[in-house]
Amino acid sequence: MSSPATVSEWKHPFDSYRQERRWTTICALLCALILHLGVYVALPDELLRAPAVDLNENTTLEVELLQPEALTPEQLKFVEVNPNAPENAPDREDQYSFKSQQAASENVSDRPLEAPEVDGETDSQKILQGAVEVAPPLPPGVYSPEAQQGQGEGTEGGTLGAQSPTPVAPAQPLPTPAFLQQEALTETGPGSRLVEPGESLEFAENPTPDAPVQLYQPQQNPVPEVQQGNGNGGQPEARPMPRARPRLDPELIRGPLMQSRGTTRLRGALAIDATFSEFGEYQQQFYAALQAGWYQEIEFYQPIDTAASVQVRFTIQADGVVRDVEVIHSTASQIATIICESAIIKRSPYRPWTKEMVRVFGTERTLNVSFHYR
Repeated sequence: MSSPATVSEWKHPFDSYRQERRWTTICALLCALILHLGVYVALPDELLRAPAVDLNENTTLEVELLQPEALTPEQLKFVEVNPNAPENAPDREDQYSFKSQQAASENVSDRPLEAPEVDGETDSQKILQGAVEVAPPLPPGVYSPEAQQGQGEGTEGGTLGAQSPTPVAPAQPLPTPAFLQQEALTETGPGSRLVEPGESLEFAENPTPDAPVQLYQPQQNPVPEVQQGNGNGGQPEARPMPRARPRLDPELIRGPLMQSRGTTRLRGALAIDATFSEFGEYQQQFYAALQAGWYQEIEFYQPIDTAASVQVRFTIQADGVVRDVEVIHSTASQIATIICESAIIKRSPYRPWTKEMVRVFGTERTLNVSFHYR
């Protein structure tokens, strides 16, 4: 009978490798500990410990409050405020406009935001919509562009032509004195003989020797100028008269409103944080003039674009001159895009900047304007 087989003990093939790795890790930790202890013992105490400050009741601490750094022109942003909201200086100073006011909404919440609640359609800084005054219907007649004063192609228009002098009717002569209208004393007329005078006319008893003598009587009512016909038996030729233009609200312009679902901490009329700036007032008037000019170009060329937009970038200098006009993005037709560029270029130069505007923004500023066709 054979003896049972013996089973040898099984060993992991990497046991020797694990033991060597364990000893390597222990040696590395010991070396790091010895190195740190050596540095701590070798270096002087002045480099290891900072001198302790003895704080007691007689210690005086000096604290200096530094003024915040002024914002750069690139950090400043124009917003359009509510002209009917009360004027109040806000805490933030990175937004400017033509009036100072603090952000406010009709509704408030426990977690307020910096922007008022406006149910708009885009990421804009406009909280209220401007209104266009509808001009009354024009009577039938002949119309021509309105002449404006000024030189060149600026905002004041072209040069006026020579003005024709208005003829003034001569003054009517005074009536003949009564003594010259008397009848002759005899049938043969007055002769060289003396005639007894009759009753004299009424005169002042004590006339003033220095009293002025009124020789001419000024004309009271000017004689209206009579228009002559054209010789064909018709009415006088009608003169061209300027066509009425739509007028914008002097405070606000038209554009897409802000899309904000938050509320502010203050309850009141709709308002947005902004500080007053001369350039804010200048920029608001600039946009109003630019929009009025854009409407005139649209009325003249009559583009058929709808649901399109044109974004234009340009640089305006301190002397009011516009340069480097460039179309950044356009979804409109070519004529509608050219109209937007023409609305900016035709009215240059604009009003020069003030010294305060130059001090804050420098000698020029780059602006981006978006035109939306509805």
